[in-house]
Amino acid sequence: MAASQHECSICMDSFKNPKLISCHHSFCYKCLEDYVQVNLHNGCFNCPICRTSIQLPVSGISGFQTNFYIDTDTNENFPCEICGPKNVASSRCLDCEENLCQSCCFVHDKLKVSKHHKISDLVTLDPEMKGKIRQRVFCDQHPEEEFKLVCRDCKVPICFMCKAVQHDTHPTKALADAAAEVKMTLDTKLNQCSDKLRRIKASTVKGEELDKSINDAEQEELKAVDDQCSLLHKAIDQEAAQFKDKIKDVYRLLKEQNAVIISYMQEEFKSCSNTKDIAQNLRDKGTDIEVIKKGPDIEKLISAAIVKTNPPTSTIRVNSKLFSPAKIMATNLIPLIGILQDSTDAEEISRKEREEREIKQRAEREKKDTEDRERKQREEKEKKEIVSIDTSAFSQYEL
Repeated sequence: MAASQHECSICMDSFKNPKLISCHHSFCYKCLEDYVQVNLHNGCFNCPICRTSIQLPVSGISGFQTNFYIDTDTNENFPCEICGPKNVASSRCLDCEENLCQSCCFVHDKLKVSKHHKISDLVTLDPEMKGKIRQRVFCDQHPEEEFKLVCRDCKVPICFMCKAVQHDTHPTKALADAAAEVKMTLDTKLNQCSDKLRRIKASTVKGEELDKSINDAEQEELKAVDDQCSLLHKAIDQEAAQFKDKIKDVYRLLKEQNAVIISYMQEEFKSCSNTKDIAQNLRDKGTDIEVIKKGPDIEKLISAAIVKTNPPTSTIRVNSKLFSPAKIMATNLIPLIGILQDSTDAEEISRKEREEREIKQRAEREKKDTEDRERKQREEKEKKEIVSIDTSAFSQYEL
């Protein structure tokens, strides 16, 4: 789940009333409300982006701070800070830092103390300036008073009336100055974070290059095995062809010898059959005179045929095997394919790196969990600090 800084990571659209949760990720109010409704367990839910466990405020989604730094609506209306929210501001005095409606702007421009102030049309203000207008926050104890100070001891923003009573003995600093100090610290942290991101990026690039090298090496090794096996197949096929040629030569000779015998026997069969037919005709159809005259000669022909047609003894034998297959064993084949180096060292290195990475990730998770617990404890403590203030003490107080 990813989006630009101007898009909600849930709906992937421009932010609408963005809410900032404690892990500093922002989401549309409605998107976050729908997400929490499905994923809330024991008062907590996991951030859709970083999976950090987030405690839902007592007041629900509205209890999360609105992210004032996201420009959500270029046509946003601001109330007049002079006559109240009933009138929409159209201008802003950059010297007084107040939004003015048309009527108040006219009066403001006529007053002697403010006639030379710089007035700007709200429509033309850049997003950064609008963000500063939105981020004006008023005191919970004194709704009419804007936070202007930071209590150094309590480390909370306060208004001037809070300073007069509740924090009168505490050291304070102007809100803008305190924010500037925090920004300086953030700048240092941001620089450190940028350095880390550069290192991570460099390591990632190296890792990707190494991954390519590993893949290339793997494919090269696999191809070498395939090539070697192809050579073996070719050599085996060549030897098999020679075996087959020799076997064919032997059996061709046997076939030729047997063909000679078959041809001889066929000729003898034909000759003996003719002699038999002549003798049979003489016996069945010859006259007594013909039998007496030709009989002795026919008897001699038959006797000769009987003696001659005895089949010759063949020396051909086909029961004996010319080829005896060898017993195939893997131990005999492996040396023909090649030698595989022991991968134990590489596996051991990979295992150690994996264990070190898991230990580091576990330490980071524990550190983050500790920070989350401390942050939640601080938030709970701040919620419990309810101070009752006697407003009568301010009857003579003038700002």
